[in-house]
Amino acid sequence: MNESITLDTSASQNALEWAIRTQAQIVLESAVIPNTTVNGSLISGDEHALLLEITGQPARDPNLLVDAAAQVQVYSDRRYSFATTITAAPHWGDTRALAIDRPSILTVVDRRRFVRARLAPSSLVKVEWRHAGADHRRVATLLNISADGLACRIEDPAAMAIEPRDPLRVQFSLPGQHSTFHLTAAASNVTPAGGGATILGLQFTRSMETAQLLKELRASLRSPHEAGIESEALV
Repeated sequence: MNESITLDTSASQNALEWAIRTQAQIVLESAVIPNTTVNGSLISGDEHALLLEITGQPARDPNLLVDAAAQVQVYSDRRYSFATTITAAPHWGDTRALAIDRPSILTVVDRRRFVRARLAPSSLVKVEWRHAGADHRRVATLLNISADGLACRIEDPAAMAIEPRDPLRVQFSLPGQHSTFHLTAAASNVTPAGGGATILGLQFTRSMETAQLLKELRASLRSPHEAGIESEALV
């Protein structure tokens, strides 16, 4: 599905902060370099500017882009888009970078790549991870799920002990089914929910080992009546 929505200023800045924290992938396009993109990762930012490190060897001299208008795609927990101006092309050693004006608002593009299933209130997911040398295990309320990831409600202290790069192990079953899914995931977004709880968005890790399980999960979600779940597209 191809859907987009413009976020308000607060939500946009929260999304940008998360993208900086996770060093999200960036794709930049400009009329100055037609039919060419600049790829990189978002490595830092302040209230006025964002800094992206260019991946690989740029096709054009980045200095030629200074003062040019650009359209940016950010691949973070969602795919975001915004218009900006390139303000500088710093470099240190072999590293090349671009500084761009920080936008006040973002547009979310293709917010859901899969139909998500909203589950019964009793649905649970077990989450395990290792952080700071300690093993953690929590049971969270499973809110919705797709073949791409899931959202769950977890207590604040547990959410605070999860870093974006921490590999997570999740275990869950769909209502009406006997199969249990064991998958790996990474945190994609963290949203305060009040009452001492946090909504934690997880993105499944794709690998040779999980490919078959994700295929089975996708098939289950495509048959909501057989799975005993209510399916809807959440945007």
